[in-house]
Amino acid sequence: MAAPKDTPIRRSLRRFTLGSGPLKRRSDRVQVIGRLVVVLSFLPAPPLAVAAATAAAGDLQGVAAAEAADRFRTRAVLVENAPGPPRGSSDYADGAYITVGARAVWSLPRGGSREGLVAVPPRTAVGTAVRVWVDHEGTLTGAPLNRAGIPSSAAAIGVLPLIGVPLATWTLYWMLCRALDAHRERRWAQDWAAVEPDWNSRLL
Repeated sequence: MAAPKDTPIRRSLRRFTLGSGPLKRRSDRVQVIGRLVVVLSFLPAPPLAVAAATAAAGDLQGVAAAEAADRFRTRAVLVENAPGPPRGSSDYADGAYITVGARAVWSLPRGGSREGLVAVPPRTAVGTAVRVWVDHEGTLTGAPLNRAGIPSSAAAIGVLPLIGVPLATWTLYWMLCRALDAHRERRWAQDWAAVEPDWNSRLL
């Protein structure tokens, strides 16, 4: 009976499984199992990524809705001239205009007004009106979450399990290989210590 033809697929399979036969060690079999786990880790990564992105999108939509219902945009009027930039700096630093704090008064969504510090460009004149965001209590806050950016943010979160699961599995496999190599070296040293005296006596 003719021997099976040696093909590139067969050679690749033998390399992946670290060969076969009576010389295959238990550590080799453990390493093959580790390789299989690494390969299989790519299967759940896409569904986990989709689930993570979907859950993140839902959470962000909820946050955006809550912030949109709680935050309002109003005008704040400066009641003093804004100071200049900090000593030794200019109005433009690190690729963006710097801001300073100045006292201002802004109206509340339900009537009345509040006074406090708002961020404005240096040397902004008294009486200047600036747009600010406040919550339902009139406290200064940031703009509500932009819904347009939710898909990209959710996709970025979905990438984490897509890359993280295989990467974490590969890292564990690398640690396993280091441990198996150390075990093999110890076994080789023990076996050599057992046969070395007999080997040297035959040479002499």
